[in-house]
Amino acid sequence: MRTDKIFYECDDCKIKATFASKGKARAAGWAIARNNKNCHCPNCAPPYRLGGANGKSTATHKWKPPQGYEQLKIEV
Repeated sequence: MRTDKIFYECDDCKIKATFASKGKARAAGWAIARNNKNCHCPNCAPPYRLGGANGKSTATHKWKPPQGYEQLKIEV
């Protein structure tokens, strides 16, 4: 059993909370990134739960098709 606590601070509104595990924080509604560096409280989390669909993604690059992926010709 884990005896130490994990401290979380919302990146947007700076609210702080303490949980025994990452699972308990997620169950309480906190959005925690895979890298465990970015987290958001339940009030600020909804835009971040859509995988960047609302423009809140922190991705640095967009997907591009590989070289030679374009259509070569149209047969009729």
